Amino acid sequence: MNEVYIFNTAKSAVKSIILTASVYPKPGLITPIDNNALDGTEFPALVDSAMSLFQCFINLASAGADTETLSPSDAFTILKSPGKIGSNDSLLASRGKLSMKGHILLMGLICAAAGRLLAQKRILTPSALTLTASAFAQGITERELWPLTENASGKILTAGERSYITYGIEGCRGESEHGYINIMKALETLRKLEATQGQLNTREMMTHTLITIMAELQDTNISANGGIGELMRVQKEAKEILSAGGMLTAEGVNAVLNMDKNLRLRGVSPDGSSVILSCAVLIRELVKMRLTRSGYDE
Repeated sequence: MNEVYIFNTAKSAVKSIILTASVYPKPGLITPIDNNALDGTEFPALVDSAMSLFQCFINLASAGADTETLSPSDAFTILKSPGKIGSNDSLLASRGKLSMKGHILLMGLICAAAGRLLAQKRILTPSALTLTASAFAQGITERELWPLTENASGKILTAGERSYITYGIEGCRGESEHGYINIMKALETLRKLEATQGQLNTREMMTHTLITIMAELQDTNISANGGIGELMRVQKEAKEILSAGGMLTAEGVNAVLNMDKNLRLRGVSPDGSSVILSCAVLIRELVKMRLTRSGYDE
């Protein structure tokens, strides 16, 4: 196993979370400028939480490499333990505010996929990463969400679990099991912006990409806390921003800023869209790694 590669995989995951958190404007989401999330979580706590996941991502990437001869389903059983530990570490780092479960599932499986691809001496491509990560997750919706419809009474449920019970929205589990579809769309949006919109900086490109995600994503944090009507309203508002040009026009930028104010007034936080953006950034970072004579290095 190339320890430098494993280290760089985990570093890229943490970097992607912090880079996404640092973007401004981000309608309804925590930023260094707005600082406080709707639940009172401050930006430094989010950074602490992301940093606490470094060991988790190292363990997941290592486990992905170590289990490359196992079936994806058998490997997933082993991957669950580092993920649970990472969620506890995140809660401790954020004083009980952030469990980062969505990040750990989606990004953790990408890290594990990177480790498996390393062990198989395969080049990292977006398709290879997402197909391998998705293979780990097959059956997760049936195993973890279907039983909730009959046995949820008395349990403390996450936003994703509440949204599934009420509306049938599968959230991060569905995203992982169905091939990281929204994440791949976000990655393609970033690529097009980088290729055609050189006047935009990275922050602006990421904001524009976030709006494209919000326009389509069935964000479980919104649906669980604001209902399906609020989710549809947010999607409609995001589509209107894109019609106005998004971050490509002055009118679109003003619309993004107005949406931010409105979501905060309504108490709406599209956290699921932020997770999707972080994963797209992670894949972009990982594909930069290349195979050398001594292994994979950046």
